[in-house]
Amino acid sequence: MTGTALHRAGLSVYYGPPCPDALSVLARQATVVVQSGLYTPAQLARLRRTTHVLGYLSLGEDHPLGTWACVPGSAPYHTGVNPAWGSVRVDARHPAWRATVLGRAALALAHTDGVLLDTLDSADPDATLGLARALRERWPHVTLYANRGFPLLPDLAPLIDGVLIEAFSTTHAPAPALHDPDGLAYTAHWLREVRALGLDVHALDYADTPALAAQARARADTEGVATFVTTRALDLPGGHP
Repeated sequence: MTGTALHRAGLSVYYGPPCPDALSVLARQATVVVQSGLYTPAQLARLRRTTHVLGYLSLGEDHPLGTWACVPGSAPYHTGVNPAWGSVRVDARHPAWRATVLGRAALALAHTDGVLLDTLDSADPDATLGLARALRERWPHVTLYANRGFPLLPDLAPLIDGVLIEAFSTTHAPAPALHDPDGLAYTAHWLREVRALGLDVHALDYADTPALAAQARARADTEGVATFVTTRALDLPGGHP
């Protein structure tokens, strides 16, 4: 691992607004992933006093960000819409996308401890690896986490500090539910592979009922990994009760 190692367990993912109640909950978490552009520098500075703060950075898809509305086709690197999340797939080889990614990373890293790299499976693998490599070269000491990105392993491993396995035990589509046996075997396999690479690993699950949340946590306990259970909107700063 080349970035700053994390020594406290637990990773929370919250993409909602930084209201006072949310900030209070986030400040009690070990590590949080947030949409850093929603926060003021002062809010992030206070949060970083007690919490390791990671921003969000998409490498394979574009999305609305600040004043950028992300209208499909409005940028030369747009290739198609991802209707599941309302985002736009990109040509990760395009120089303008590389400049966009590095610019967004600079904005996030000015006030956070690192970033979570998302949509790693959405674009050309070699180009996506190239973007991750450029980030690590420019910011050698920040924390870089990958959301899945399994097809990029093991080449991605030297560039990152850890992996978040999204939808570890549950899926959000077409509705929140436990994975079928093949899906559970798939994530268990990649949990072993990530651990074998010596990377930190956390899980993320979706639930719409306490019962499903309990199932996700029970399965994570069985596999020996911490999971953060939340809604599809990722709007629970402390996770599903």
